[in-house]
Amino acid sequence: MPIRRRIQSGKMAGINRINDRRNKSFYFVLMFMLFFLSILFTEIFFVEENASMEFSFFERLRWKKDTNKEIVLPPHVARELAQVITEEDLDIIVNLYYDSQQDEDDELLGSKNADHWQSVRGTKDKFFVFSAYLDDRRVRLVRVIAAARTRNANKVMCKFWFAGGYPPVTVPAFNKLIQENWNLKYSAYFVLCPLSKGLSTLPERVSIISSENAEITNWLVVHNNKKDSTSSQGIAVCVKPMHYSYNKLLNFIEFIELNRIFGAQHFVLYNNTIGHDVACVMRQYMANGMMTVLPWKLDLVSQKEIRTEGLFAALNDCLYRTMYRFRFVLMIDFDEFIVPHKSESLIEMLGFLINKKPAKTGAYSFQNSFFYLQWPKDPKSSSLPLHLVTLERTMRKLKFHPHKQRSKCIVLPERVVEMGNHFVWEFLPGRAMVDIPSSIGFLHHYRICEFGGNDCINTTSVVDRRIYRWKDQLVQAVQTRLRNWDFVCNFSAVSSDININISH
Repeated sequence: MPIRRRIQSGKMAGINRINDRRNKSFYFVLMFMLFFLSILFTEIFFVEENASMEFSFFERLRWKKDTNKEIVLPPHVARELAQVITEEDLDIIVNLYYDSQQDEDDELLGSKNADHWQSVRGTKDKFFVFSAYLDDRRVRLVRVIAAARTRNANKVMCKFWFAGGYPPVTVPAFNKLIQENWNLKYSAYFVLCPLSKGLSTLPERVSIISSENAEITNWLVVHNNKKDSTSSQGIAVCVKPMHYSYNKLLNFIEFIELNRIFGAQHFVLYNNTIGHDVACVMRQYMANGMMTVLPWKLDLVSQKEIRTEGLFAALNDCLYRTMYRFRFVLMIDFDEFIVPHKSESLIEMLGFLINKKPAKTGAYSFQNSFFYLQWPKDPKSSSLPLHLVTLERTMRKLKFHPHKQRSKCIVLPERVVEMGNHFVWEFLPGRAMVDIPSSIGFLHHYRICEFGGNDCINTTSVVDRRIYRWKDQLVQAVQTRLRNWDFVCNFSAVSSDININISH
């Protein structure tokens, strides 16, 4: 009996230990689940969302308009808007102004209707808006280009203004973070303003406000490019904000003229600060209808508060500004050229490419290749009358960067929702990026070593004189511009290290 009792007692002790372990495991799992649920609950109900709605969708649908009557969007509009969330031109010629006494070459003075950065008063943090566009590709809304705090951006509302005595209407706004922000304090945003199907007319302007009774401190024209443009044709070029008193005259004219030779028709630029010579040349291009320049004075510290003067706001503004007006849009910088290597022009190359997958294509990606400025100049360039970088620098890095790494795009703007610097973040459903082989064309990128120093010149290189195919056209075009505008712009003031021979 004692032995049997000891055996039974040992069995019971073993069973108790197993039960204790089970209980501990259960409590451990329960505590983990409670901890996880608490985090999830906090994220949903207390932390502002950056990638979609900034606060409760249903709460905001019940905000009121100016007549104090409750405005509730129809369920089908709410559903469509929720899907989106989870996700004059320009031809207004803005005049450049130069005052030799005040040295204000970088100022843009023009029409009161010209888009420019305006503040939203009454918000806890800085909140700015730049432009507004009607976008009815999924659900009818007004899309505003904005800049706001990256995390926990302020809640705002949209106040629509109409012509013909129609009373203003206030609706909830939804902040959609533009995804490239480099984790800085402020980022570019889309502010989405839904338009109810009950509206019998479209708004002419919109103001972004912090509350229904807030002071109106911004007044944005609602651009309706789809209505104002007969058809999207041709090629436009978008360039990020010009800064550091940009005044590289020869590089600037070379950039414009070579892209025009390739087939580009219009250029959209954003002026943070520019110098006198480039300002004068801009006046001439704008007078000829080839260029749109928009003031870009954003009251945020570049690289400390926001990335490169808010370049992602500029890229997406240009996307919507050119939409329905141009079939193709290049998103490049002044030291970059998308060069066709089998075709004679971008028009010919794009005509070939679009026939491959016409219904599915949303954009084309072109691989990057560096033409480092530290490499020796091409011997053939010594006899040229101008120091043109694309003809002097013909050594390039043999290895191409993969797509999405330093690549640049040509987009079909009507098929794109959100533009990034090196690729498209979001397309309309059914559209996609097409990666273009380097044999057809690629990005020529002229710059110094990207990581500083001169180590880059030790990489494997190859001579690429593809641009020489257009050498005579390019030299003549740049010389003609300099010769015709010399009297107006006084190019003798250009720094002596740039040789400008404008003789016939």
